[in-house]
Amino acid sequence: MPEDRLHTRFQAVAGAHPSRLAVRGTGGELTYGELEALALRVAGELRRLAGDRLVAARVARSHHAVAVPLGIMMADRAYVPIDPAYPERRQDQILADAGVRLIVTDLPVAGESVLAEIGPLWIVERASAGALEVPPDTAYVIYTSGSTGAPKGCVVSHSNVLGLMDAAGEVFSFDVDDVWVLFHSLSFDFSVWEMWGALLHGARLLVPAAEVVVDPQAMISTLLSERVTVLNQVPSVFGYLVRELARSGTRLPALRYVVFGGEAVCPPDLELWWSAGLGGARMVNMYGITETTVHVTHCLLSPELLARAPESATPIGRPLSHLSVSLRDSTGAEVGVGEPGEIWVSGGGVAHGYLGRADLTASRFVTGPAGSRHYRSGDWGTRDGEGNLYYIGRRDTQVKLRGFRIELGEIESVLSGMAGVRGVACVVEKTPIGEPQMVAYVDSASPGAVTEADVKGYARLSLPRHMVPHRVKLLDSFPLTGNGKLDRAGLAAHHAVQRTRRR
Repeated sequence: MPEDRLHTRFQAVAGAHPSRLAVRGTGGELTYGELEALALRVAGELRRLAGDRLVAARVARSHHAVAVPLGIMMADRAYVPIDPAYPERRQDQILADAGVRLIVTDLPVAGESVLAEIGPLWIVERASAGALEVPPDTAYVIYTSGSTGAPKGCVVSHSNVLGLMDAAGEVFSFDVDDVWVLFHSLSFDFSVWEMWGALLHGARLLVPAAEVVVDPQAMISTLLSERVTVLNQVPSVFGYLVRELARSGTRLPALRYVVFGGEAVCPPDLELWWSAGLGGARMVNMYGITETTVHVTHCLLSPELLARAPESATPIGRPLSHLSVSLRDSTGAEVGVGEPGEIWVSGGGVAHGYLGRADLTASRFVTGPAGSRHYRSGDWGTRDGEGNLYYIGRRDTQVKLRGFRIELGEIESVLSGMAGVRGVACVVEKTPIGEPQMVAYVDSASPGAVTEADVKGYARLSLPRHMVPHRVKLLDSFPLTGNGKLDRAGLAAHHAVQRTRRR
């Protein structure tokens, strides 16, 4: 009996539904049988070429993109996704850190030798000192930002992902008639959920062009024409989508689920969805971390649930069945009901660790008092008397100003409730004389909707003086990273550019 792997489960689905449409995207579409055939050709060439277990997947957004990670897995290798939109320096950092020699790509670049051509794909070789070793069941290594400024690779197994998908089957009713969107880059772990959520259920995976993903009007048109049923969104991006839906009076009747991840949800955006009657989709918040394989908890959102949530906290519900969550203090002891604590995750989704970073792995993947293995998330949460979890914020967003310890997430949550405000990000910046000050960057709903004085006045209504921002800077939009998350480091530069344009 073959081992239970992502690609073997896919092949079982492809064998049962070879003529069903699997992927539609830029340039064409593939049935399940055609997708399997292309992936097998990739796997055959990789087996012919001697190489390490880690193979890079560097492909643009197209209908053949998902054949690359599939083919790499079928060759008993693990894929390292490289977003071709990343700056060249970032790509080189990842390839060098993993020691990757072989790359499956749809566009060879200078300095790479072409070893094989497979339809729209090439296998190329780059100079390498040799890939690092990974456990035999590794499915992929996804790189995330590192505190030192260099990316770090998280090693995730087939069983980690299969555990996620099996547990999700107890919560969701996904089936062959669903239409999913590969909204996110393969370099962002939300794509793992999107890709396998579709392909392991015999559903259709839509891969919209890059320009569609960033254009709310174009995305809405695509959601309607393709009758998308499952949409996965980072909350800050969903905000732009829901506001365009409300502006245009457009409904999405086919949509069954909107799944949130990557950030705390924004209650005003959800309230707008419900009040404007934009569709009957179930809104599910799924807290998760790359190191625990995409999703950890699930929570069906409703107006009533948001209304009774603790102030400055986001409801994230309960763990998926293959995971356990505990809240712990700095000594590793569990905290009581209602008390804040660091979110520790244990169970089948906890990844192997960080590639080539034994020291960092040891500090974040720890053995708990009972001997079980946990991932220390660095996220802060609390639990109510019924066992429901709430996300408070990052531990590392705590700052100390004028002798006071301040959680920036609390200020952001308060200001987000102000009429005319659609997003808030608080950071600590230095004045010209080097004095630290708190700055609130505010994304207003429309030009002139709020003023700096309005925001400070609103803050003073709820926050003690030491938590009122020293400066308020108004933005037309927030800068986003390549993974669609808020780019906090780019806020000041983004504000300067927008201010120059308005002059």
